[in-house]
This record gives sequence, structure tokens and C-alpha cells, in this order.
Amino acid sequence: MLWPSFLVAIIATGLFFSAFDPDDLFPFGNETGISRLGAYSIGFLAFWLVSAVSGVGTLYFAVTNCMRQKR
Repeated sequence: MLWPSFLVAIIATGLFFSAFDPDDLFPFGNETGISRLGAYSIGFLAFWLVSAVSGVGTLYFAVTNCMRQKR
């Protein structure tokens, strides 16, 4: 479950940060104290979390649907 979401997070992070610079993500040039590496890390973990939650939801609904069909 976590490996597929890890691989999706790698691809999503690469695509997202190829299009957007971490310094341009904060409006009006506000300083946040987060380094570029920190922004990359937070983005990766956010993409990993979203894809893992999506995978858990998919498994949950697949199992509950399978259980209903057996009745």
C-alpha cells in the first residue's frame, strides 16, 4: 500500500516542482523561513499522504463492495 503511493509521490513531486519554483509558492514574496529543500520535503510528504489516503479509500470500498456481493 505504501510503496505504490511512494512511487506516485516521487512522480508528482518531480512534475510539480518542475513547473513551480518553491520560492514562488508564497504570495507577495513573504519569507517563511523554509528552505528550498524543506519545501521539496513538505511537498513530497503531502503528495505521499494524499496518494496513501486515496489508496486506503480504494481498498476500503473494494473490500466492502466485495463483501456485499458475497451475501
